[in-house]
Amino acid sequence: MNLGYNHLHGLAFDKKGFETVEIRKLTEFDYDMVVELYKELDEFHVQARPDYFVPRDKDEIYPKDAFVHNLSHPGVLELGAFEYERLVGVVRASLWEESGMVKDVKTVCLDNIYVLPAYRRKGVATRLFAEVESWAKEQRAIRLELQTWDFNKNAIAMYQAMGMTPQRYVFEKKL
Repeated sequence: MNLGYNHLHGLAFDKKGFETVEIRKLTEFDYDMVVELYKELDEFHVQARPDYFVPRDKDEIYPKDAFVHNLSHPGVLELGAFEYERLVGVVRASLWEESGMVKDVKTVCLDNIYVLPAYRRKGVATRLFAEVESWAKEQRAIRLELQTWDFNKNAIAMYQAMGMTPQRYVFEKKL
């Protein structure tokens, strides 16, 4: 499927060597599956930092009207990784035009990326990340940014393996 930019070939294969995971743009019909994955991501954050995050209902995590709006927004990329018809990973990225005290530049922010635990370490997140990077280049962005929590060590390792480097730190002191 042509996503409108350089689409990667699959890295996940079944026992017979056939590709099993397809990356494609999300549609309005994917909403229920998308929000299920974002619910898992939300629960991961609540479990890791119950002092900071609160449990939310599915409709609070990613309201359907916001999802549908983002699907048609030219500055937002919403992709899913599907094994057959099952959604196993999602990514959302958005284009920013920064200004103010920083140079006026185009930046793509990788807002969320999540892969079901059974599909991790099989190249799915790497493929989703690479699709975002390709899209960012087509948008003529000069950098790709994301934020992650210190407790998410696996994500940090993956981002570093993808060539990302720390840009800034946020510190806290519990009182």
